[in-house]
Amino acid sequence: MSMLTVAELVADPELGLTLVAGRAGADREIEAAAVSELAHPGPWLQGGELLLTIGLLLPKSTDGCRSYLAELDAVGVQAVGLGLGAELPHERAPARLITAADEIGMPLLTVPDPVPFIAVTKAVFAYRARAERQELEWALQTQRALTAAAVTPGGLLGILAAHRETTGRSGVVIDLLGRVLAQSDTSGERLVKRLSGLLESVRDQGLNAAASDISEGRRRELHALGARRLRAWLMIDGPAELPAAHQISGDLVSLLSLELERRHGLTTTQRRGRAQMLDRLARGTVDDVVAARWLTSVGLPDADLQVAAIAAPDDADELAADLLTTVPDALVRVVGEVVELAVPRSTDLPGALATLAGHHPAGIGIAVRPGALVVSLRQARSALPASRVQGRHMHAEEIASSRLLLNTVGAQPLQAYADAVLGPLDATNRSDELLRGLTAFLEHNGHWGSAATALRVHRHTVRNRIDAVERLTGRRMDSAQDRHELWLALRARDAARMSSD
Repeated sequence: MSMLTVAELVADPELGLTLVAGRAGADREIEAAAVSELAHPGPWLQGGELLLTIGLLLPKSTDGCRSYLAELDAVGVQAVGLGLGAELPHERAPARLITAADEIGMPLLTVPDPVPFIAVTKAVFAYRARAERQELEWALQTQRALTAAAVTPGGLLGILAAHRETTGRSGVVIDLLGRVLAQSDTSGERLVKRLSGLLESVRDQGLNAAASDISEGRRRELHALGARRLRAWLMIDGPAELPAAHQISGDLVSLLSLELERRHGLTTTQRRGRAQMLDRLARGTVDDVVAARWLTSVGLPDADLQVAAIAAPDDADELAADLLTTVPDALVRVVGEVVELAVPRSTDLPGALATLAGHHPAGIGIAVRPGALVVSLRQARSALPASRVQGRHMHAEEIASSRLLLNTVGAQPLQAYADAVLGPLDATNRSDELLRGLTAFLEHNGHWGSAATALRVHRHTVRNRIDAVERLTGRRMDSAQDRHELWLALRARDAARMSSD
């Protein structure tokens, strides 16, 4: 809301005020008017006032006037009005007061004899009332313009454009993956980049998220959009001083959220069709030509697909709708409490899951040709239990690791197995060198020279150590099963040690 300045008040012809000192402060804004004849009125003031006085207790010296005005300036008084009159203490502004006002920069006004203080007070508050009424009228007009845009086919862009036209503020809506859904002008990408750090700081607050950055004379705002769930983010950029900024931002958030929910509802038919397509591809492998024709029928490209299985016991349907709305070219279905998602290989699936399902267990399969989607789906489902245990999203490649498999077994059974196989080596006084020799030999696929180089010994030394291992353990290196049992025992011992740590 614009405030009345000292210069504007002096320009009112009905008051006849004169600015006699402190002219450098003519642009100071006056919020209220007060009358006081106290020698020290500061404690009774809030700041922003025009203080009116007849100078009944005005100090008799320049130093005294300087202290008096300095005290008023310290509490935020914007100007002093001195009432003049033949029957009042002063018929003109005292020179000592003018000097002090000029030194401090305090605007000093004189109120002529026929003008009562109440007239000045009424003028100040009448200006404030007019400003508040104008601000309210502007806010109502802006609300009507936004509402009109919301009920026309313009969608998100139409609402943002109406907001831009009425307020002069730019706006951009981005989805949960940071992609621009709509922007009022070409500055949207720059605004997204500028507020990226602010977004990261409030992302976890969900629908309660809101933040602002006021600098360089600009006010930049960030708001969460959505009714029951977070659907998108709104970013606004405009002048720092804007009437009813908070109210208009709230209206904009509401209308954009309604539009997003409307769009969300329109995906129901599309979601059903893509769920049925995923059902067909999940029944078994099919010819790639047939799979490509199926994908084309629902508007999807013929590309390698990758599947994720996401556990969502409390909000599977909502999550599925979010994924379909946000992730392009996706096939989504809900099976019990699990959401299954298939996307083209080019999609950043881990990134999408981190943003949209970061707190949900999820398994991710390998990328496969469309006709073999069932393979990736089976892998994703198999990785889901490990994701629950590990507390993070798991890829099928990780599940294939023997280390992960061993980690699912308790430390005691692992140690027992390792001791049973390697115990004869542990019982000798050469246990360390025999175990190191065995490890190097197995890790280098039975190649004597490579194992010797790794151990920095002669190859005959390696042969002697492996001969001792065979003799003590009763296992032969020319037997694939015996080599596997020795290798597994070494890995089990490592896994048991890490588990106990």
